[in-house]
Amino acid sequence: MASRAGVSQALVSLIETGGGGGSSLRTWMRLAVAVDSELRAYLEEIPGAARPRDNVHLKNQELVARLTTAAGWEVKPEAALATRVDRSPAADLLLERRRESALIEIWDWFDDVGAAFRSWDRKLDQVDRLRAARGMEEGVSGCWVVRATRRNRSLVRDHRTLFRARFPASSAAWLAALTSPEGLVPGAAGLLWVAVQGDRLFPARLA
Repeated sequence: MASRAGVSQALVSLIETGGGGGSSLRTWMRLAVAVDSELRAYLEEIPGAARPRDNVHLKNQELVARLTTAAGWEVKPEAALATRVDRSPAADLLLERRRESALIEIWDWFDDVGAAFRSWDRKLDQVDRLRAARGMEEGVSGCWVVRATRRNRSLVRDHRTLFRARFPASSAAWLAALTSPEGLVPGAAGLLWVAVQGDRLFPARLA
């Protein structure tokens, strides 16, 4: 990494241990490129204003919640998926409409796709258990909403076979299900993009 970025190993070690605050923006950008990543900085619009660390994630949650509420869904953000709340995985958004449920997971950035797949399976299973406890049919499905950054789109494109296997449902059908009162929830999982600006959802083509 140091060699690719053209910096010393000592500097990389310093940054890895939290001592990179004095490094230039140019150095940070070179390090990001060295690990095939992107450097993104979020600047405050108002001096001294404090925004939550997950501000981008919240913005995307808000967009999906607003669109689905308008389509008649009851939205449950950060819903606990087990009776023991302290040990329960949480859904980014759990949607319920009539006797339908949909699990929505919003991804801004992936650090371990395999772990994300496994976590998704566990959460779907938990939603099925919750529905069964309420006398409702199992077999719930859901949708990933992924931020359409260049890195994420490249990742999905490079591993489209894996993503297509995990998310075989029509992306357009999922978009209709979430945004239209008449839309029917597909029986399989799907994947949608959310614009980098966090202002719209659009279908992902995995073929």
